[in-house]
Amino acid sequence: MEVRLIEAASEIGAGTRGTSMGMSALRVAAWKNGSELFGHAEESILRDENDVLYEDDKSSPNAHHIDGLIRFESDLAYEVYKYLRNNVFPIVIGGDHSIAIGSVSGTKMAFQHERIGVVWIDAHADLHSPWTTPSGNVHGMPLALLMNIEKKGNNRPRMFTLDVWDRLRKIGSSGPKVLPQDLVFIGLRDYEEEERAIIEEHGIKVITVEDLRKNGAKTAVQETLKHLSGCDKLHISFDVDSLDPSISVGTGTPVPNGLFLDEARDLLTGFCSDPKTCTLDVVEINPALDTKNAMAENVLTVLEPLFPILRSR
Repeated sequence: MEVRLIEAASEIGAGTRGTSMGMSALRVAAWKNGSELFGHAEESILRDENDVLYEDDKSSPNAHHIDGLIRFESDLAYEVYKYLRNNVFPIVIGGDHSIAIGSVSGTKMAFQHERIGVVWIDAHADLHSPWTTPSGNVHGMPLALLMNIEKKGNNRPRMFTLDVWDRLRKIGSSGPKVLPQDLVFIGLRDYEEEERAIIEEHGIKVITVEDLRKNGAKTAVQETLKHLSGCDKLHISFDVDSLDPSISVGTGTPVPNGLFLDEARDLLTGFCSDPKTCTLDVVEINPALDTKNAMAENVLTVLEPLFPILRSR
């Protein structure tokens, strides 16, 4: 199987700047370590809309700069769709986690009549919406948008915000891109009460770091695949803040007690070995917050084993 790297350098959804440099940081790590990561696959570089970050954001306090995401997410969705339809495996390198709005929508566009399972490897639940967000940062909202779940909260979003939110929801198709029973969290350990309520109400499966460590990462993969056995295709979304901060601080929202590199490697090699897995996101590498590019160098060791696996599928 052919692999395509897609640089999705949008950092509009994040509260701290720097994730737009994630792909560049990986490239620098590859050069330094003699890795052939970037020799294995063709690359696409999407135009970002990060210029909106310089603009005043008074129009949408409950979803900062959300208007900048429309064209970017639509372009990303089409890029993912295009490669999937040609039997190419897209690895989408972010950017912040709001890029999953585009990548998951693109996966759904390619397989409109099939059930898409999503594996969310992340310290955070990303289940907020403009009604509940404490920060207004859209990288905390992609799953609520993709599942079309909107829990009312204390915020009173403006009509402008809700109009753009609705347009984002309709990229590729108007219904939910993924159902709650087709979502699995791995490494989740930092979320708000509104997000907990959604997880409990819908019975969304969560594999904590403690669960994973007790039974092993390979067991976590098997358990996840069994839970998602009714799905036709799988989309894996890997946020580097799922990793333990002892590995690197090069991400905007590090949370203690995370995954170790060998665990992340076992998870991603396990999922990428499964023929249902068709798309992978890697997000929130932030060299601006890092020392000596440690996060990118570490993540490189997680990504390298995936190429021979994917190419032999």
